[in-house]
Amino acid sequence: MPLQRVLRIHTSSGTTNKPITTFYTKRDLRIWSELMARGLACAGARKGDVFQNTTSQGLFTGGLGLIQGAERLGLTVVPLGSANAEKQLETMRDFGVTVFHAIPSFALRLMECLESQNGLRSSLKIRIGVLGAEPWTKEMRKKIEEGLEIDAFNNYGLAEVGGPGVAIECQSKSGLHVWEDHFLAEIIDPKTGEQLGLEEEGELVITPLSREAMPLLRFRTGDITRFIDGPCECGRTHRKIDWMRGRIDDMIKVRGIGIYPSTIERIVASHKESNGNFLILLSGIDDITVKVEVNNGFAKDQAVMERLRHEIFEEIKGATLLRTNVEVLPPGSIPRSEGKAKRVLDTRRLV
Repeated sequence: MPLQRVLRIHTSSGTTNKPITTFYTKRDLRIWSELMARGLACAGARKGDVFQNTTSQGLFTGGLGLIQGAERLGLTVVPLGSANAEKQLETMRDFGVTVFHAIPSFALRLMECLESQNGLRSSLKIRIGVLGAEPWTKEMRKKIEEGLEIDAFNNYGLAEVGGPGVAIECQSKSGLHVWEDHFLAEIIDPKTGEQLGLEEEGELVITPLSREAMPLLRFRTGDITRFIDGPCECGRTHRKIDWMRGRIDDMIKVRGIGIYPSTIERIVASHKESNGNFLILLSGIDDITVKVEVNNGFAKDQAVMERLRHEIFEEIKGATLLRTNVEVLPPGSIPRSEGKAKRVLDTRRLV
């Protein structure tokens, strides 16, 4: 496609490397808007809702793509973009926001901010959170839903195939519908490349069927998931994929054992005492420390913190066969990232 027919350029967030660039013609932008509108409607957004996007609305595909989809659906849009949690919540209150988009780790920041504001949740009208752009788990979803008193829906996409708008959960929350009229999805064995059957876990491969400016054939996403068999109670017939268990390059090798950060997240987030923030620190030759923060209400209760430390140690050992150092810390002890959460700090190569 000649550049003169490209109307817009976006990039990925560049979390691990230089951002990936992606291109859109006029038709590409129209289809993207329709897919994002379809996704928001799938999560339960309707005309009359007020939508706020908490992510950057510049080059990042998770910005303007969500905005144009919300406008296509007929929502009232508050284009705040990236701002701190206090400003986001203030704006939500001022304009009666009912639907918002965020990365999951920022939803945790909103929870922390609300907790410090001593029960001002009643002044908010938010009911739906569309979350994505970084790995998270169903256990983390439950914690976010309880903390913000919303319904949270997993949204999936990647810059290489056009950004968000590839798949999203419906209100049954039983998997993510892939919009198969625009994307051909396959699950393959990441080692052999062979296609796997229904319910078999492997690497997701995506072929965009309608893109003009950046067509791709069988793009290997690196994301590990599976197809979910059977009809959906929502009535949609688009096939569903499960939540991503992780990325192929996310796997950590410790003492010869491979683990995904999502395994640790599921364990940490399942405890009510935890506020959801954690860090996996790899040091020395092959030492692993899991740092976990607790909610404000438990920060001064040493007995609770010791019990939590022991329980997380045993659960990680049972899930991974690894003996880990577990540190239970007060809220705010783990540094927060400006963008996507950094869950792993590997200093082994520095030793």
